[in-house]
This record gives sequence, C-alpha cells and structure tokens, in this order.
Amino acid sequence: MTRLRDERGMTLIELLIGMVISLLMLGATMAVASAMSNNAQRNAEHNEAQDVARTYMDRLARQLRNLASPSIFSEDYQAQPFAVDAAGPYDLVFRVVDERRPAGTLNEANVMRVRYCFNSTDPSRGKLYQQQQKWTNRASNDPPVKPAGTACPAPGWTGTMLVADHIVNRAGGRNRPLFVYNSADVQRISQIHADLYVDADPRRAPAETRLGSGVTLRNQNRVPVAQFDITPAPGRVVLNGSASEDPEGMSLTYQWYLDPPTPLPNCDVVPRPPGTGCLAAGVVVDTALPPGTHRWVLLVKDPAGLPATIERTYP
Repeated sequence: MTRLRDERGMTLIELLIGMVISLLMLGATMAVASAMSNNAQRNAEHNEAQDVARTYMDRLARQLRNLASPSIFSEDYQAQPFAVDAAGPYDLVFRVVDERRPAGTLNEANVMRVRYCFNSTDPSRGKLYQQQQKWTNRASNDPPVKPAGTACPAPGWTGTMLVADHIVNRAGGRNRPLFVYNSADVQRISQIHADLYVDADPRRAPAETRLGSGVTLRNQNRVPVAQFDITPAPGRVVLNGSASEDPEGMSLTYQWYLDPPTPLPNCDVVPRPPGTGCLAAGVVVDTALPPGTHRWVLLVKDPAGLPATIERTYP
C-alpha cells in the first residue's frame, strides 16, 4: 500500500475563501427566491383585484339587464317612466327590481335604486362603491336621487359596500371614464359600456388590466317619436298625429296646442287658466284656422308617461 505523503487539510485562507463563495452563492439564491416570492405575491394580489372587479362587472351587467322598466306601474307609487336616474362618467344611478320582497311591503313592483360610483381620493388606488336605496311604501322615493358628481359614497342610502379596489382609471392624471353612454339624455340611454382599469401596484409589474363590459338596456323604456301632418281646409286645418310611434309598440296619448307657453301646460287641469294654448286630445283633430301664422304643437306620451313633442309653424 502506498503511503500518503501529504495528510494536511485546508488552510485557514482556503477555508475563508470557500465560506465567502458559499455565502455569496447563498445570498444570490436568497435574492432570486425573494424576488420570485415578491413577484408571485404581486401577481396574486393583481389577480385577486382583477377577480373581484370582474365579479362586480358581471353583477353590474346583470342588474342593468334587470331594469325596472318599461313601467306598468300606476301613479300610486310614482314609478319613473325610465330606469336610469343619473348617468355620469364616474357615477351611475338606475332602478332595478329587487330579488327579495319584504313582507308587507306596499312597493308592489319591489323597485329599488342602485348606484355605482368611483371614489378617487387616492387616484393611484381608486375604489368602486355600490349603494342601494329601498323603500316599502307606495309613493316614496326618499331620499332623493343623488345627482352624478356628489360624494362617493354619499349619505342617505339604505346600503353601501365597497365592491372593487385598485381602480386606476384616474391614476397618473389620466381621465378614463368608468361609464360611457350612447346618449347624453338619460331618457334616451339604451347602451352602457363600463371600463375598469385594475392595478394592485402601479409602480411595479404586472401592468394594469382593462376589464370592459357593454350592455344593451333591453328593458329601458325609450322615448316615443312625435310626428304630425297639417292638411288645410276652408277656414280650418286637420291635424293628424298618426305618424307618431312608440319604440315598444305601446299606445300613445295625444294632446294638441296652439301657440302654447313654455313649458307646455297641463291641459287636464280644470278650469284651464287663460293662455294655455290647449286645443283637443286625439290622434286627428279638425280645428279652426285663426288668421296669421301660428305655432302648432303635438305632445305624445306613452303608457308610462314618457313624453315627446314636435312643433310646426303654419301657414
């Protein structure tokens, strides 16, 4: 057997060098592991924020498809003839049919008001709130609807909850609306598009995510279209409003005016005050033609009371 000539171990310097190299490798490994853990945590937070926002985007779409209109309600409980009460870029208020009817309620249609509003006190971490307003008596809509642009959340609602966080539509000085409509007139809105930009940490990856949803308001009561023709006769005119129509195919009521004031007076008031311009009701009206040029106005209303007017100067 060959005898080992050198049985010395590692020197102190070699041992120290080995320890330093091991520490460097361990530190690099820990740094990579920490970075991966932080990235995983940020991804998890980002995905959770997305999931929460997506859940309430779906809920908003369902509610908009369940609008409390067209109305078959009587005037006893003052149901609005349209379902959208306020429509702003960051504030949407509408009416739906509540899923649960309280015992003994006089609100027979079980209508409630729903509000979605955006709180951007901290633009880098905006919050989306949902508020509800319920009533159980026939005629009350109190508290009054809060117009778009008021505080979010606002007092006077029967229920408020935070539905989504990390909304960055207004982060970095940007102005990206949450809600976009096909009309500036709430009575004519038939489509609503919602966009949420979600970012759990705008300073780091992953980048923001855009969640969008578009809804056609299939239950929204649309404004009727008023049209009429004037047919002259000796000393008279025949006013014919049969060209008027209702988008839902419902029957219309017709009220005619001659040189009326603005706004149009209520011709159902008895006795009528002078100067109302009220003529007659009906699809076709045969009336005397006064001398000179005059303004003829037709007011039509659908069964829910939603009005439309048209006027013509004749002759």
